[in-house]
Amino acid sequence: MLTPHKYPTGRADFESIIKEGFLYVDKTERMYEMIGSRKFVFLSRPRRFGKSLLVNTLCAYFEGKKELFKGLKIYDLEKDWIQYPVIQLDMSAVKDVELDKMSSSIAIQLEEYEKRFSIPINDKLSNGARFYNLIKTAKAQTGRNVVVLIDEYDAPLNAHLYDGKLAEVKPKLQEIYQQFKVCEKDERFVFIIGISKFSQVSIFSTINNLDKISMWEQFSDICGITHDELEHYLHDDIELLAAKHNCTYEKMMEQLIYQYDCYHFSENSPAMFNPTSILNALTEGKLKNHWFGTATSSYIIDHLKRHNADIMKLVPKTLFADDFDVSPEDYDSLWPILYQAGYLTIKGYDEEGQTYVLDYPNNEVRVGMMQNMMSYYFPRNISSGKVSMKQFYFALKSGQIDDAMTFLKDFLSEIPNILNNKEEKHFQTILYVMFTWLGFYTAVEVNTAVGRTDVVIKNEKNIFVLELKVDGSAQDALAQINSKNYAIPYKYDGREIVKIGVNISLENNVRTITDWVVEK
Repeated sequence: MLTPHKYPTGRADFESIIKEGFLYVDKTERMYEMIGSRKFVFLSRPRRFGKSLLVNTLCAYFEGKKELFKGLKIYDLEKDWIQYPVIQLDMSAVKDVELDKMSSSIAIQLEEYEKRFSIPINDKLSNGARFYNLIKTAKAQTGRNVVVLIDEYDAPLNAHLYDGKLAEVKPKLQEIYQQFKVCEKDERFVFIIGISKFSQVSIFSTINNLDKISMWEQFSDICGITHDELEHYLHDDIELLAAKHNCTYEKMMEQLIYQYDCYHFSENSPAMFNPTSILNALTEGKLKNHWFGTATSSYIIDHLKRHNADIMKLVPKTLFADDFDVSPEDYDSLWPILYQAGYLTIKGYDEEGQTYVLDYPNNEVRVGMMQNMMSYYFPRNISSGKVSMKQFYFALKSGQIDDAMTFLKDFLSEIPNILNNKEEKHFQTILYVMFTWLGFYTAVEVNTAVGRTDVVIKNEKNIFVLELKVDGSAQDALAQINSKNYAIPYKYDGREIVKIGVNISLENNVRTITDWVVEK
């Protein structure tokens, strides 16, 4: 009888995961390659992608806890198993504290190691001086160089990216980070991991030989779960999930790939599953939007608003390699930050031009992004309106077009002033956000030979071609679809084509759909 694994959802402590028999996807061979002859390493990965687990695994390795690695690849690769003094700091622990308490919060972590090495605690010293003294003392007491592991180094920086306090936060972190270079001869290995690369923080300006491996092909799978790993470690678990959903193993894999897969961190990176998403899906037995529910960052939404981002034209986006090496402080940069945070990923690479194409990694992120953007486009509470939209979804999916359009009309009418101008583009944006949030493939301003289709929606059975008129006629909208042959590109798709002409009235404060015409 198939039995599922114990899933380490919400866990990042390598030692407890191993000792308590939780699932561990073996990344130790890649970790061993990363350590190699390198001394200073920086890695960027999105939230909830296994960064803290990697840090804790490194900690156990450098502390010489060989017994924990029995059965893992590094167990045979490593011949010496030397125990080094390790200092591990987690900067996510200080991201939400008040600025005047941030230094003391960092000091609490330093104090733990000062006690370990019997260093008299002197809170009159700066954190930088205490950290320097800690490294020197640990080296002197053990006779071995020190390993420094910094988890979520940028968490306090991202937390204050747009509140005007960033300049106050930086010095509190720099006094720690600048010691890496000062203490270089006393360090065996320094590993810094986070989401973004803040160019004006001292770790990037003072360490000349820092290996920034975030887009190195050989380490593209050091965090996350590849297809091969998923099928190797979790084949039986997926069989159970498929049985629960009354489908085949192959069909369930297709659904998992569509929902959670396809992160790429280099031009030839294997497609990666987000571990938080896939493990929560297996735990709950439901393919929900797990990552977005736990990893949504307010600074990303603020970032989109600050740039007045056109959500309909956000993707696909082509970038040069140099475009990725941009700090969040650069207010002119929109896409690199979205990539670093995991909202976009690499979906294509042109070797000749050395350009990358960015897009949403999967359906989970695409839908989650729209759900968060709804609060931007619909400033009022839309809980009741969501009921209408769910009704719209099921009606459209079942082919009840008139019912679906009635629910759409009801939704728009429940949100006062949703249409704040007479431009069709504004209404297109509203539909794009709503339809994508519901899980439909949605495209707007679709180019054809003789014009651009306003909105195209696709599901498993149908392709819906919508043309919009503001204070016009639904019949005229339908006539435009036919006269300009907007549906022709989908003629041989195999799905039924449904043409819908829609009129939106802004007169007398109606501000919603007034009539529509359907043709199949």
